[in-house]
Amino acid sequence: MRLTLAARVHLSVLAAFALVMLVTLLMLLRQAEKDVMRELESGRALAVHVFAGLTREADPQSLAPLERIRHVRLARPGQSMPREELEFPGWLLTWMAPAIERSFPPFILSFTDDQQWVISADPHDELEEVWESVLLLVGVFAVALLLSHLVIHLGLRRGLLAYRNLSLGLQQIRGGDLRARMEPSQQPELNHIAERFNGMAAALQRAEASNRQLTHALMNLQERERAELAHALHDDLGQYLTGIRAQAYMLREAAERPAYVRDHGGRLLAACDGLQDGFRRLVRELHPVVLERMGLEQALRQLTEQWQHQQQIRCDLELAADLPELPAEARTHLYRLLQEALNNVARHAQANQVQVRLAFRQDVMEVSVQDNGRGLNTEETSEPGLGLLSMQERARCLNGLLKMITSPGRGLLLLLEIPLAGAPS
Repeated sequence: MRLTLAARVHLSVLAAFALVMLVTLLMLLRQAEKDVMRELESGRALAVHVFAGLTREADPQSLAPLERIRHVRLARPGQSMPREELEFPGWLLTWMAPAIERSFPPFILSFTDDQQWVISADPHDELEEVWESVLLLVGVFAVALLLSHLVIHLGLRRGLLAYRNLSLGLQQIRGGDLRARMEPSQQPELNHIAERFNGMAAALQRAEASNRQLTHALMNLQERERAELAHALHDDLGQYLTGIRAQAYMLREAAERPAYVRDHGGRLLAACDGLQDGFRRLVRELHPVVLERMGLEQALRQLTEQWQHQQQIRCDLELAADLPELPAEARTHLYRLLQEALNNVARHAQANQVQVRLAFRQDVMEVSVQDNGRGLNTEETSEPGLGLLSMQERARCLNGLLKMITSPGRGLLLLLEIPLAGAPS
């Protein structure tokens, strides 16, 4: 079973307090040992001093001053000491006993040959004070630990409340409800999270609206392309086929009139040429077959030349000599992007000159299209049309980012950097 974050924090704090308290307790006992030794030494010195001033009589009353000295115990040789009720745990006496026995062994006071007394160290009073200090230390640490856990609990409760709100909001977004928002709080950190979450949800809402708009525009574009294809087949190619059929019928009826046959034969050839041109134009609009036959460089040269001839706008193409070979899908996306960029210039830019440039630098292909037209205003850049959206999508398919640099009256510069290592294959 995995512990929760709150349990791990509380256990970590408990372990830290236990470690600090253990170290402090060891330091306290070490210092207490030195203090006890000093007190016992002082008591022993005082006992020796008092003993030196006593009479040599065997009167027990003369020993009364020795009995009143702290940290000293007086007894006959071989006399067992009475057991006292300890006010401290036995381990504390066990801890101090080796140092006491090593530094202050019992010594004998002799009044007469038959009157001897044993003076030994008595650390009980000092050990009681040490134990009181230990209890005070443990009490202070217990209160500090309790307050720390209380503060941590209150802090984690606020933080986990924000986490639960964030989790609930993410669950709502996962379910498709992009209206989910986090309420502001009095904590700046939580407000920071709430602002980031609300900004993300708003961005997702805008992206969803943009996707709906793009989907609607693409569906309309698809219908327009189908309608244009139907009109091209019916009005253009269909008329050529009708004319060819009529000319063929006339040739059959006028087989014995050579001049008439030659005249209608020329018309028939012209109709076939028109039919062929129409088919080529239609196929080129549906799919750039020239990419597969001639490669990207020749396809772009043909594209710019045909566009310049059709639109009567000067188009300069600059291709670097060291351009690498792109995968088929990447070539198609790049070709369509440039085709759409030129079409946008023809429709909206009101330009008389365009420069298309492809260069290669440090595993990055740099593509730029610059015109000298009217440029775009703020509204047009903030709400791009279908043409710019389609170019941005193709740039993303190339793992690149399309940038626009423009201002009213100064034309438009499209910049695209394609990382070749991540180009689709």
